[in-house]
Amino acid sequence: MFKKDDKIYYTWRDYEADISQVRNLEFDHVVGIYRGSLPMAVHISNVFDVPMSIVGFQTRDGKDDEPYMIKVGPHPEKMLIVDDIYDTGLTMKKVIRYLTHYSVDRIQGFCLFGKKNNFNVSYANEHDGSWIVFPWETLDESV
Repeated sequence: MFKKDDKIYYTWRDYEADISQVRNLEFDHVVGIYRGSLPMAVHISNVFDVPMSIVGFQTRDGKDDEPYMIKVGPHPEKMLIVDDIYDTGLTMKKVIRYLTHYSVDRIQGFCLFGKKNNFNVSYANEHDGSWIVFPWETLDESV
């Protein structure tokens, strides 16, 4: 990670180190929240050979009032919801509540950047509110 122009640039190397923490979690299904977490969800689905679903819900730059299912995979027992940033917790809380309708035995979340919470959401890095540029958001080869 490096700071430039008052932004944090999160590199592929950072991502590779942080995403390895997923190995310690138990899940048989991964859910990506449209749009920011889809690169993570696809990667995790491929590497861990688990089905993937997509939930649409944008609070920062979208106008979604409630989450909605874009794609649902086979019925999971242990679901992992991934997102790039857990800031206020609003997105993750609403998505977790929404997904409880699918009668999943266990739902947990994982974010690359987050804050302490009571929602069973772990994170790799403490989020201080800075704007973060992820490597899949730029063509800058230094990221």
